[in-house]
Amino acid sequence: MALTLVRLRWALTLNQWRRSTFTLVFAVLGALYVLGLAVFVVVMLVTFLPDAWVVDRGTVTVLVASALALGWLLIPPFITGVDATLDPHSFVLFPVRARTLIAGLTLSAFTTPAGLATLIVMLGTGLSWWDIPAALAAGLVGGALTAVTAVASGYGLAGLMAAYAGRRRVREVISIALLIPVMLSGVIVAQTLNSLGDLFDVAPRVAAVAAWTPFGAGPAAAWAVAEGQGLRAAAHLLVAAAWCLAALALWHLAVRRTVEPVAVGGGSAREAGRADGAPLRWLGRPATGPRTAIAARAQRYWLRDPRYAAGLVMIPVLAAVLWFASTAGGDAGPGLGMLTMLGPVSAWALAYSISADIAYDHTAFHLHVVSGVRGADDRWGRVMGLAGWGVPALVVLTVATTAAAGRWDLLPALLGLTLGLFGVTAAMSAFVSARFVYPVPKPGESPFKTPQGATMRIMLVQGAAMLVVVPLAVPVVVPFVVALVTQSAVWGWATLAVGLAWGAVALWLGVRMGAAWYDRAQAETYQAVAAF
Repeated sequence: MALTLVRLRWALTLNQWRRSTFTLVFAVLGALYVLGLAVFVVVMLVTFLPDAWVVDRGTVTVLVASALALGWLLIPPFITGVDATLDPHSFVLFPVRARTLIAGLTLSAFTTPAGLATLIVMLGTGLSWWDIPAALAAGLVGGALTAVTAVASGYGLAGLMAAYAGRRRVREVISIALLIPVMLSGVIVAQTLNSLGDLFDVAPRVAAVAAWTPFGAGPAAAWAVAEGQGLRAAAHLLVAAAWCLAALALWHLAVRRTVEPVAVGGGSAREAGRADGAPLRWLGRPATGPRTAIAARAQRYWLRDPRYAAGLVMIPVLAAVLWFASTAGGDAGPGLGMLTMLGPVSAWALAYSISADIAYDHTAFHLHVVSGVRGADDRWGRVMGLAGWGVPALVVLTVATTAAAGRWDLLPALLGLTLGLFGVTAAMSAFVSARFVYPVPKPGESPFKTPQGATMRIMLVQGAAMLVVVPLAVPVVVPFVVALVTQSAVWGWATLAVGLAWGAVALWLGVRMGAAWYDRAQAETYQAVAAF
């Protein structure tokens, strides 16, 4: 039965590839990249580690395995979810025992590029001890156990979250809350470690702790054997086996909860009625036409839809990163002047976040189609939904960061750059969201989930859109740089004037082009969105 599930998994995958040559090509390229990277890591471990001290070899192998296993605890539960071809929901109607299903899903997981790459790297940590036969044997066993632990724990935690966190709001809060520590992890590490020497001092201590966790217990057995500590090596293997069984039990529980769903519900009827009965209001006033109605609905999305709210979380994260960059060099650093860039960067991030607004609507976009909404009303309404509160917020943010840095002389130039970037980026978003529709997380899914088979397409569209902003922003950036270099008040006010004028003109052009395409291919756009 387990082998049958493996064959079924590959039959589903091949059927998906046959539907789109584009998906097939980039799936193969992605698999080759992932597997090539795994082979490269193994070659590096096998080639260079045998010449190092035993402590250094053990530290590297344990930390590499720990980082990879930790990735499985973060990526499937919070970002990608369970692979569609490995989702236990697909087998609910079949009389397959949970234990048999787990065996088949585990084998199938290691036939995916991510699972196979994980197995290769984990076994590679053991192969790095090839010059010590006993350590090699212990490393291979420990690596295999750790690979199973990583995959089973990742998919098990993802399955339990899907079962127990059935309330949409719970999933949204968990997904957004995870973004903050992930985005700040680099800053935290850099703040903790002031030099490369600190890293070498801390790494062995971190590896010694990780050696008793699910992440590094298996590879640590080879380290103990190489140091001649047989009892400690046996203890590490026992711990790794115990963690592996615990991870499989976690996955088993998640599969059972999939077959026997946990009873969860959404909001109360009273809450639903109150939400449905609330009139649409934009900037505090009732919506009186299609343009203001769309603006009011888009404005509400920023508070209710986590896919938009994730853009708001980025602002405090960017503030922390810029503050760290301003203070990292001490007295010799750039000072708080770096913090003044928060306004322009936030303007770009907020305006760019509506570049997939039609795709975010998903099947709800049919309301625009059947009601005959004009392209101009749709494009302006969505921009107004952001600009109504976004522009005042950006002005306040720019003034606040300028005051914190004590650079009032740069306020006009910074305001011009902020408003100009908002205008040109919103113009790009108004056109791209209508012209290039690509798969995005569906309503209710994690805002950080990448739709299966669409990674390369998303990267191409988003990368091209980001590049388009660069030449569009040149008319605003040039006077800003001149004002910054010359410290001239005249150039500062010129930047403000150019930013307001060019941002408005670019926004008008972007909305007009997006509206023209919207009117021309409205039905085709809906078909593309509904097919995702």
